[in-house]
Amino acid sequence: MKAEQFTSIVSPLRPRLLALASQFDADTAEDAVQEALMRLWTAWEQLPAPADAERLAVRLMKYACIDNYRRRQRQPTVQLKEASATETADTTDEAVLQDALERAVKVLPPAERRLWAMHAEAQMNSSQIAAATGIAVRSVSTMISAARHRICETLKKGGFL
Repeated sequence: MKAEQFTSIVSPLRPRLLALASQFDADTAEDAVQEALMRLWTAWEQLPAPADAERLAVRLMKYACIDNYRRRQRQPTVQLKEASATETADTTDEAVLQDALERAVKVLPPAERRLWAMHAEAQMNSSQIAAATGIAVRSVSTMISAARHRICETLKKGGFL
């Protein structure tokens, strides 16, 4: 099989696969599509006809989404200790930390600050933010990660982390 033939058949399928995978889980959609295309490449020689590639690609993408979901379910989650009635939080420390966090967010570039607010305050995921802003999902994820990194660095410099 030639790579050109595979690419010519798969290139038009990729957007459809990405849209379908986003319905399963928008955060891992790109990974699921990539996994499906790798599996399709491996199974290419056994296909009866190149026209069957689309059906197989959709099925493989579905399996990749399920695998990603199961993998996340197996990962241990961190249980946060709930404060008991006898434990009282020092509100002044919380207020100081909250103030430092707000100052760290204010020094972010405007685009990152806007995306950070949508992510942290409005609890929107990357695909929802991308849909609302018109920015690509990968770019949204990158900008949120950069904002998180800058906030952490600012808090470290202030002695909070």
